[in-house]
Amino acid sequence: MRVGRSLPPAAAPIGLRQLAAGFGGMLRGRKALERFQAELRSDFGVKHCFLVNSGKAAFTLVLLALKDLSPGRDEVVIPAFTCYSVPSSVLRAGLKIRLCDLGQESLDLDFPKLSAMLSATDKALAVVATHLYGFPSDLPRVRQLVADGPVAIVEDAAQAMGETLAGRKLGTLGDVGFLSLGRGKAFSTVEGGVILTDRDDIAEALRTRLNEVPGYGTWALLGLITKTVALMTLIHPLLFWIARALPFLRLGETLFERNFPILRMSAFQAGLARNWGERLRGMQDARRANSMQWAAMLKDLGYGGAGSSRSRLPGLVRYPLRIRDADRRKALLRESAERGAGIAPAYPESINRLAELKGEIPAQVCPAAERCARELVTLPTHAYLARGDVAEIRRLLSRALAAESHSAAGSRAAVQGSETQSGVKPL
Repeated sequence: MRVGRSLPPAAAPIGLRQLAAGFGGMLRGRKALERFQAELRSDFGVKHCFLVNSGKAAFTLVLLALKDLSPGRDEVVIPAFTCYSVPSSVLRAGLKIRLCDLGQESLDLDFPKLSAMLSATDKALAVVATHLYGFPSDLPRVRQLVADGPVAIVEDAAQAMGETLAGRKLGTLGDVGFLSLGRGKAFSTVEGGVILTDRDDIAEALRTRLNEVPGYGTWALLGLITKTVALMTLIHPLLFWIARALPFLRLGETLFERNFPILRMSAFQAGLARNWGERLRGMQDARRANSMQWAAMLKDLGYGGAGSSRSRLPGLVRYPLRIRDADRRKALLRESAERGAGIAPAYPESINRLAELKGEIPAQVCPAAERCARELVTLPTHAYLARGDVAEIRRLLSRALAAESHSAAGSRAAVQGSETQSGVKPL
């Protein structure tokens, strides 16, 4: 294990001022929660906002509410490469998972396949459009496919808080959207989830469901406060190596959890979010600048076209990059761990390959999603990234990419700007 400066792959820092505001939120109680809700409604321009303890809890409650509205439908279409919390939430809601592969060299849905899937079933309850790493999914195209029918569009904006598409905030373009305020997301209260919708029927179904949801108990709240103090201290690069050694923080793990708690958000978390808009914008500016820096570097190295439209890159929570040579990818990740460079793998398996889902989903091949799991690595974009870190990562990338051809068989950036209506088209 490395001892010394080590970059976290993603970070949304919490400071002493925010911790004090968290305790202040506990004193204000419901007023702190109502303030946070009102600010979110105003900033996102939606009528309804609900606060819970995690993004996966938010998604589960959304699905339960949609099921209440459409009891004859029980299938949820999700991307075949996404966070494991997405399929676990579908199962937690008692629904069936239907996988749609990604587009060729894309991080978005394969839309011809999605169209065929929707045409072949009358059981689809929802389509999940995921803004992976902060890249906008093509919501207008999803909307075109579902038209005004009974299938709901659920926006997974867990990694994209504050980003926009065509001037509108991500999380507000579907029928209902959710955000995650977990560690490593665009903005963090350590744990937390937000549900956004303009549809009154969905909001009413959510209120009914939330009436049955408990708040944090004493021990759960003490655990949250302890985790907050640990993370706010140890997320700094000088101490992050310690955080990796603490098993209860579960850093670096990609977990499939079926029995996660569903709770109302605590006033402590609402207090942690004090001045969230200003803080989020500052973190977005840093991530956007660092994302553009990686795009320019990769263009300079001759791999990918990400730098060709750099001004259009959003503030990515992590910058994805394809390394097609398996040995070089493995060596890059090993050397990054040794040097504390913050280069990390993406999700280790596509959803169709998850052992935990054997027997839960039909056996199928999802070539694009499987390639993402084999090839993607991510570069850090947070504000802790320093000049020396950039130089070290460039050195590691140069070595990993050195033997790759400049042909289509070589490694390419996983993102490339294009003049599409969805802004950035990841490739």
